[in-house]
Parts: sequence; C-alpha cells; structure tokens
Amino acid sequence: MTNLLVSGVPSTTVEHELYDFARPARLPREHAAEIAHGMDTFVRSWITELSVKLRTECRASVVGVTLVSYDDYIASLPESAAMVLLTMDSVLARGVMQFPLAHSLGWAERMMGGAGRTNGPERAYSPIEQAVIGRLVTGALATMAYSLGSSFPQNMKIDRFEYTPQAAKAAGPADATIVTSLELTVDDTTSLITFALPADALARETAELSHASEDEPLDLMLSHLAGVPVRVSLQFQPTRVRPEVVLSLAEGDLIRMTHSKNRPLNLAVEGHVMAKAAVGASGSQLACVIVDTQENS
Repeated sequence: MTNLLVSGVPSTTVEHELYDFARPARLPREHAAEIAHGMDTFVRSWITELSVKLRTECRASVVGVTLVSYDDYIASLPESAAMVLLTMDSVLARGVMQFPLAHSLGWAERMMGGAGRTNGPERAYSPIEQAVIGRLVTGALATMAYSLGSSFPQNMKIDRFEYTPQAAKAAGPADATIVTSLELTVDDTTSLITFALPADALARETAELSHASEDEPLDLMLSHLAGVPVRVSLQFQPTRVRPEVVLSLAEGDLIRMTHSKNRPLNLAVEGHVMAKAAVGASGSQLACVIVDTQENS
C-alpha cells in the first residue's frame, strides 16, 4: 500500500502486482479446449491399444490442460519418475511423457507375459524393459499425432529416458510449457500421466494452421484431399462366370478372361477406373506405365 499527498490531502492508492515476464501468461480458454478435445480423442483410441498390449481392461481420462513454466512443472513431479524425453522438428527444447516408474515396470512385465506387479521397488529399466516401454510410447505418439492433427509437432521421437525429473533438463527453467494430465487405470491401479510440450512448438503449429484456415474453403478442402492416401490397383476387364464355377474352384483351374492380351489394363483408384496402363517393371518390382489418362465416366 502506498500513501500519496495530493493538494494537502492524503490519498491511498492500491499497490499493483508487477507482471513477471519470466512466467508465462494463462493459456487461452479456446486453445486449452482445443487441446483437451484432441487429447480426449487420443485417449479413446489409446486405451483400446493399451488394453490389447497389457492384456487387461484399461480406462483413461483427461484431467486438465495447463500452461506453466518448465520449472513449475518439474516441481510438481515426484523425486523419482519415468520420464521419456522427446525431440521434435520445430524447437530445440524437449517434450516429456512422464508416468510413475513402479507402475510402468508393471506394464512392461505385463507386455512380456507376466502378472504386472506395480508394488515392486523403483529402479531403472533393463534394456528389454526400455525397449518395451519405448514401443508403448512410440505407439502413443503416433496415436496422438493422428488425434491432434496439424497442431501436433512434426516428427516427434524418443530422445532418452530419465528417472530423476530434476536432472532431466528438457527445457529452460522459465520456458512456457503446456502440460496435459491424464489418469490411467490398469486393473485397480490408477496412474497420473503428464505429457508436457514446449508452448513454442504448439504455437508454431497452431499459427501455421490458422494461416491455412484463411484460404478459400475449396482450396483448403483440396489441400487436405491431396494428402489422403488412396488404393491404386491394376485390373483386367471383368469376366462373367456361373456361380457353380466359382464354388468349384481348385488349385490349377484355368479361367478364360475376356481381356485381350494386347489391351492395356485398367488402373483403378479406390475401385474407380481412372486410366489405362501397361505392365512394366521398376528395378526388382512390378510397375505400370500409364498409356491413357482419360477418366472412365
């Protein structure tokens, strides 16, 4: 509180809290909701994968999405935990996937055919356990990338494993970090999992996505369609046969096709004939040479 003297009359002013530029601002509600929605989609897919890998029913839910400094994030973790540090294309700082070490040892045991005990002593992973947990994390990253789409940092990969959060040094102490907290229940054991990403990484991806959203709707739709994989096949002209011929097919049977041997094959995209092509080769693999690109209507 500060007292001022104005025209001989004491007046009182409120002491304002100084803004600390070393600490990040609050995460916008819209951004948090977007991340939470994507993580909800991720969780629904991931628990299906986990239930198969761990050979038991798994349940998971998103607890919250917050923006904190990396130092505050590390301070919230236990002294010992499994931390998987992650690299990405957009920034030098590392992302983090963190979970209870003892619980993850039980997950590894389950995936190797054991009972999955979670009350054993905490210790570093053996090489086999690290490989098993690494595959679990890699699968989670792939599912997360699919669920979050363009807002997810590109080419995120495992860098290394750490077991002491305070020594991990994944980012600078004051670096803004977006932390998503999940609760995972395997049998009757519930684990708190945190997934921390540098705010700069998500901000860059979101900025690129926002710039793309300014394009015309048709251009935006075409740009998305251009990246969708489709199935391409070479086909003979259909031949009609009686059902009795199909039902009596055996190894060595010969079916006479109506397709002339000098006629190009049909190139079909998702079942629709789009062009004509001749059979060729590319190195040791079969290939086709397009001879007519007129779409079959």
